[in-house]
Amino acid sequence: METKFGPILMGVAYLALVVFIIIFCATQTGSFDNYSKYWGLFATLVGVATGAIPSFFFKAQADKATDRADKEAARASKESTKAQVFAGAADPAKVEEVRKTNPQLFQ
Repeated sequence: METKFGPILMGVAYLALVVFIIIFCATQTGSFDNYSKYWGLFATLVGVATGAIPSFFFKAQADKATDRADKEAARASKESTKAQVFAGAADPAKVEEVRKTNPQLFQ
């Protein structure tokens, strides 16, 4: 079972960073105009990080889904080969009967 602490820790750390930037900007300025200038400098970095963090997690989930899909495709191929081997070992009369009763499977 995989752990969920990594994403939680990253989210809390990111929120702490944003709060630190807000408090830092507030302590370094004496008016709202100056605060707006400071925040304008840091807001770009906050915006980029806000976009990058979810994309990292979505990519990780997509990679996991791709791995699962690849495993299932390999398993389906193996099962198909197994069915062909069993069909090859079947009585020819039975095979012909199956073909006649299920023509949609043999087109």
